[in-house]
Amino acid sequence: MNKELAQYINTLLAEKEREVKKEQLAYNEIYRSDKKGSVDPERMVVWGQELSWERHIIYKCQKAMDYFEEEN
Repeated sequence: MNKELAQYINTLLAEKEREVKKEQLAYNEIYRSDKKGSVDPERMVVWGQELSWERHIIYKCQKAMDYFEEEN
């Protein structure tokens, strides 16, 4: 893998991480402000699981990219 490709992939991962953080803030805001129980709890659980999964995948990809950069 060449250096330019690794930099591009890291840029994409950083952008995705920013998007997930923004979505996490929206999730937290809805979760905290829902005192009346008007939000579907199943939807919130699924949304939280999706965010957790995305953070996990981003982390694994970043570690893989670190490995590739060390190899070169």
